[in-house]
Amino acid sequence: MRCIAHRGFAGLYPENTLTAVRQAAAQADMIEVDVRRCGSGELVVFHDETVDRLTDETGAVADYSVEELAAMNVDGSGEGVPTLSAVLDAVPPAVGLNLELKESGLIEDIQAAVAGTDVDVWLSSFDTDVVGTAAETTDWPVVLIVEDASEAAIERAAGIGCAGIAPHWRLIDFALIERAHRSDLSVYAWPINDIERAESLEKMDVDGIVAEEPTACPGH
Repeated sequence: MRCIAHRGFAGLYPENTLTAVRQAAAQADMIEVDVRRCGSGELVVFHDETVDRLTDETGAVADYSVEELAAMNVDGSGEGVPTLSAVLDAVPPAVGLNLELKESGLIEDIQAAVAGTDVDVWLSSFDTDVVGTAAETTDWPVVLIVEDASEAAIERAAGIGCAGIAPHWRLIDFALIERAHRSDLSVYAWPINDIERAESLEKMDVDGIVAEEPTACPGH
């Protein structure tokens, strides 16, 4: 079962920072981070649409330049908002990187940023259209994050060429896993913050967990 560090193990480190990425790289199989475009056009790694929750500033990420974002203090870490390029540089070749796309229109720039690196990249999103475009235009595995466990959700993911689905752990049961696997879809549970739940999911044959802390990952 693959251990994926949610925002770089956000339960332990300041989320989506270079420190979180570097620390998670030593403890996880893959790191999940969030990608969006800032006001000056670069791709940055930040979950929220606004900077309000994690910095002392207010307003949309899209209203700030990459330099202004780099000067902010994310979650008290003393670090600014990193660019995608900086995150790619911080990930060693043996560790994968799951890029959750927070908006459309990012794929071409992601391809340019990843070109020439050795990083094993996946793409994911809640947005079916974004995921469909990613599956059509890249050779990377693409995962649809789903908010229901219906047969329709599984069919939708399989129909647009996904490699997997990522449901909330509460949605997962043996039937969902069986239906997904029958459609050649891997199942990735989120968010996991305790080892007992992770071990239960592992026994159910879940393919991976998106974990808040390394202690939630069996064998890590």
